Amino acid sequence: KDTQIAIDLDHPLDSERILTPNVIHIPSGGYRMYYTGLGPARRDPDALGYIVSAFSEDAVRWRKDPGVRVDLFTPHASARTVCPDVIPLGDGGYRMYFEARSHAPGATGDRSFGPASQPTVIMSAVSSDGLDWVPEEGLRFGDGTWSYGTPRVIYIEQEGAIGYRMYFHRYTHPLTAGLDAGNHIISAVSSDGLTFEEESGVRIPQETERETYSVYAPEVVRLGDGTYRMYYSGWSETIRGGIFTATSKDGLTWEKRRDPVIELEAGRWDSSMVSEPCVINLDEGGARLFYECEDDDENYRIVSATSV
Repeated sequence: KDTQIAIDLDHPLDSERILTPNVIHIPSGGYRMYYTGLGPARRDPDALGYIVSAFSEDAVRWRKDPGVRVDLFTPHASARTVCPDVIPLGDGGYRMYFEARSHAPGATGDRSFGPASQPTVIMSAVSSDGLDWVPEEGLRFGDGTWSYGTPRVIYIEQEGAIGYRMYFHRYTHPLTAGLDAGNHIISAVSSDGLTFEEESGVRIPQETERETYSVYAPEVVRLGDGTYRMYYSGWSETIRGGIFTATSKDGLTWEKRRDPVIELEAGRWDSSMVSEPCVINLDEGGARLFYECEDDDENYRIVSATSV
């Protein structure tokens, strides 16, 4: 684990909560992190989160970009936009996939996860510069029954052409716990990045004592030998998170490593919760894993760990 906080609670747009990092390399140099923020400067007092960003030349020291990248909008994202995943497009622009939630009509009280909220959906937005984003019409995935979110999209070969595979979680709505709940990681494929068809089966199922609440937040990387590694979060009814890993030869059938690669740690920023991994290759070699965390005082931040 690295010895300093990557993104701290120090800006009016994110001084209440910082979550769900996603980091990309910028072709002109440096890195940009997209993440969920919540703070007193929010436009909508009922907002539960929106997507903001920060820039770094070295993936260590981060400077927050002004403004909001993807704010709330109707009808599907009136409560929050969260869990961004940004991929480059062939024209030099970018597409962001993200999880969105709306409040149920006339709902009051706690509207985060229960009957007072609508099931979450996956949406997208496009940008030419990575800063100004325009939401795209329609849903990338959603059916009004299950909640879908924490998307991660990779390029794949599909019938001799370049296609897309999206990994994401599927949750019951309202969210229920238990290994038989069906709160799994699944996948879908697309030829254009907009219309996705669910693939059969489950990529990462709930099946261990650390996954009795859910598995979610997949981060999938292609390894040098053509295989894949996934980092993901497991959540139980007694332990709030932990980052785990699995490997696959084809991107469909995965073998889990039982022990976590990032664990909660008493006395640190990540003593109460660890979740939402994002991994990048570093220009100087090695890799860095960013993740959201919570300490004993309910401060939510983004921190990191580095591997050689």
